Amino acid sequence: MNFLTRFSLARSRFTIAVMIVLLAAGVALYPSFPKREDPVVVIRTAVVSALSPGMAPERVENLIAIPIERKIRELAEVKDIRTLASEGSLIIYVDLKDEIGNVNATWQRLRDKMGDVKVELPAGVAGPFVNSDFGDVAIATIAITGEGFSQRELKDVGEDFRKKLYDLPGTAKIDLLGVQDERVWLELDVRKLGSVGVQVNALVKDLQAQNVVVPSGSMNVDGTRLLLETSGDFPNVRAIETMLTRVGVTDSLVRLADLVTVHRGYVSPKTKPVYFNGRAAVVLSVIMQPDQDVTQLGRRLRAEAEAYERQLPIGYAISFASFQADQVRASVNSALSSVAQTFVVVAALVVLFLGLRAGLIAAMIVPFAIMFALIGMRQLGIALEQVSIAAIIIALGLLVDNGVVIVEDIVSRIGRGMPAQAAGLASGEQYAFPLLISSVTTVAAFLPLFLLPGSSGEYGYSLAAVVALTLAGSWLAALYILPALTVWLFGRVEISENRPASPSPLQWIYGTALQAGLRFAPLVLAACIGLIVLSVALFGRVPRQMFPLSERNQFLIYMNMPDGTDISRTETQALAISRWLGDKTQNPEVASNIVYIGDGGPRFYLTLTPVAPDPASAFFLVDANDYPGAVRAADRAWKYLYTNHPEGRFKVKRLAMGAVESGIVDVEISGPDADRLLKLSEHVQSLLRAVAGVRENEDDWGNKLIKVVVEIDQDRARQLGITTEDIAQLLNTYFSGDAVSTYREGDNLIPIVLRAGAYTSENLEGLTSATFAKNGGLIPLAQFARLRPEFDLARIRRKNQERTITVSARGASMTAGQLLESIRPGLQTLDLAGGYHVAIGGEIEQSAETNQKLVAGFPLALGVMVLAIILQFNSFRRTLLTFITVPLILIGIPYGLLLTGQPLSFFGTLGIISLSGIIINNAIVLIDQIDIERRELSLRDAIVSAAEKRLRPILLTSATTVLGLAPMAIAGGALWQPMAILMMSGLAIASLLTLFFVPAGYFLLFRFGGSHH
Repeated sequence: MNFLTRFSLARSRFTIAVMIVLLAAGVALYPSFPKREDPVVVIRTAVVSALSPGMAPERVENLIAIPIERKIRELAEVKDIRTLASEGSLIIYVDLKDEIGNVNATWQRLRDKMGDVKVELPAGVAGPFVNSDFGDVAIATIAITGEGFSQRELKDVGEDFRKKLYDLPGTAKIDLLGVQDERVWLELDVRKLGSVGVQVNALVKDLQAQNVVVPSGSMNVDGTRLLLETSGDFPNVRAIETMLTRVGVTDSLVRLADLVTVHRGYVSPKTKPVYFNGRAAVVLSVIMQPDQDVTQLGRRLRAEAEAYERQLPIGYAISFASFQADQVRASVNSALSSVAQTFVVVAALVVLFLGLRAGLIAAMIVPFAIMFALIGMRQLGIALEQVSIAAIIIALGLLVDNGVVIVEDIVSRIGRGMPAQAAGLASGEQYAFPLLISSVTTVAAFLPLFLLPGSSGEYGYSLAAVVALTLAGSWLAALYILPALTVWLFGRVEISENRPASPSPLQWIYGTALQAGLRFAPLVLAACIGLIVLSVALFGRVPRQMFPLSERNQFLIYMNMPDGTDISRTETQALAISRWLGDKTQNPEVASNIVYIGDGGPRFYLTLTPVAPDPASAFFLVDANDYPGAVRAADRAWKYLYTNHPEGRFKVKRLAMGAVESGIVDVEISGPDADRLLKLSEHVQSLLRAVAGVRENEDDWGNKLIKVVVEIDQDRARQLGITTEDIAQLLNTYFSGDAVSTYREGDNLIPIVLRAGAYTSENLEGLTSATFAKNGGLIPLAQFARLRPEFDLARIRRKNQERTITVSARGASMTAGQLLESIRPGLQTLDLAGGYHVAIGGEIEQSAETNQKLVAGFPLALGVMVLAIILQFNSFRRTLLTFITVPLILIGIPYGLLLTGQPLSFFGTLGIISLSGIIINNAIVLIDQIDIERRELSLRDAIVSAAEKRLRPILLTSATTVLGLAPMAIAGGALWQPMAILMMSGLAIASLLTLFFVPAGYFLLFRFGGSHH
């Protein structure tokens, strides 16, 4: 099976051309290669929302949430329904099953269902609305500030800039945040109305009757058609003030300004205001098309922003609050730097062991294989991102192994006197199939990632695909390119007269030790099995972590004021914190900060889900000059907030690479009664408080609110001719405002809103003095109603149509699993009688789900691996020996991780799969060599001779892989260090043990007769 090697040697010029084309194509592709921070993942979550201003959470739950949930559950594709009911607002997160591929079709069916359910909802409910773009990630959030400019002017600049950005290739969608819409306010003074006997309804009717733009037909004048339009448009706000309205049932008229205060302003209370570095801002959230290079679009965005800013008047500033292009560039460069450092170390080691020429030839497999992978990635639409680069790093060990095996064998054959051409062909003949099988088994080990459904599978697809491409490129380079280079460079080497190569001192020592080992083969195997059992037991002490925290130069602050806090007070507190963050004397590391008040802002990071809107909350994104500065500033911010702002609850976080933050335990308690759920929640929080070092111990329902119930004496109200609907509508007008007409200014439509003035709307006396017009008179509220304060729930959360309260906590120095174990005895004592139950969510749930899905794919992967090795050896015993070698990789791993304090991460698990490929490769080549030696030697002598011949390649490939990973283990950061240390420690021990385990196992399996095939 040496067709590739024979062809490369026979068509040397063509082979050179292929090398040049391969390298040139890879280099040419790189500048325009799509680069992203993460793989393209379909977010299988949509948000259904509905509004009913003023409705209490429990009524929102019963009247709106339950009918909508029932309708959503009719969709077979739905996995989870997560509901948040708060005052006047409903938000439902609809999660689809992982196996659903065409989410758009499901979202359309969801919209149809929401259209059907409208008839079941109370009158006046706005919605339900379906947002299926919930998973869009903003590659840039651009803040526009203007010193001395109004909110209206900021909005106009933002909208104009958005139009220009839409012209940039690669831009998909741009949202505008922080806009404060204009209002024309008509503020009532109830005392004035009473003194002149004006009724609110009459005032509104007069305003609406005048402020119209309606067609009045057309007329034909001498063959020319003239359109008629009757307009009562207000040309300016002054015209609204001077409009006349009738007093009661008399013919007297008064100006509107004599009855209400008319002024032009902005929506009040503010709607999700945004501040950048303490200044009011309008933010553009830019979404990129999926097939684009974020670094190139980022450059275009920066250039456009700089050009547009130069056109603006002095005082405007355009700044980037978050900019994914910089993060991606740093991430990709860091990962590529790791690959380059690994290549340099590998090349140096191979040169040291094999000599300059042989070493350089063997090392050349790395660029050829990577260029092949780049071409394949481009064809498959895989971008350069941290996962696909991780795949190249993971494949590096086996990739180098192939090159070393081929080059070392050819050089050895030439050294033993074989002609170069013949040595190349013989090496290709011997190793083509074994190396192919070892590559196939390694790719098969990654099959569970291919088979993972949902976002996990989409996330892991690029890893598995790139591993397959890289190993395919490695095999082709090892069989086609490297033999040709070796033959050309060593073909004129003078052949030694001493053709039979004598063993080196190291080979002699190893051969002597192996002879002894074969005499005690059962003990060798038993010792290895004992070490495996001991190591597996040690794995229980290794901390586990799905994904580490990101090493971005950013951190997050979540601020939660007591539930019921007005957004104006939240804004005051948030701005005080923003000023402190921007104080260079206090925080020299901070470059900028942006705060979204009453909102969670846009999704600027794939795994960061924005928090639900809440007037009592604020979200800060803080940019530091570098990552160490972000860590220092975050620690300082945590201390400052807890010392100086006791009025709020704060979470200071770094970005997590996984879908859930590591170290957090979520205890989900479900059941029917809200008060009992709150008591159970308090019990769980008390269990967590008893654990040392626990932070962020809270539930997601919050504190109860004070609510004022207007108790109407229905009999008295009927006598006065007033209905409950009249009362509710008028109170809503007084205190929340009611849009009664529209002021038109060019293409801007500004609502004219009627509400009570500050005297009425900002104190309880104003509530009691509210008056109702009836039969020409004014009747105060106190005549037929009384006010009763009571406590009410701030919000109600539900999961899968059940009330569910979630208690979350994080241990300062414990993993999520350790924290859960510390409270598990207390959880088992909870009184859950009456339909209550507890589930564990967060990192633990996600880890269990992912592992379960991975395990489901192992039977197929194992089947492919077994069949491949049987195909190689045509032997069950040899296949068995190959597979029982794999557990050797587990021996060194727990020691390496425990000594360095590193966790077993998701990428570490993939490193274990990669190690299994390297060990299988070593075992296959060693067993194959023993079979070849047995053609001329006895079993014992064949085993020793083959092992001596394979000693240098096995040690060399192991040393190159172990030391090649050293730069990553030292400076690879939280993402790569655990994987590098795991692979180094696992391979270092397993490679040495393989040199004794495989020969001893072969000896025991074949000592009692049986042919070598």
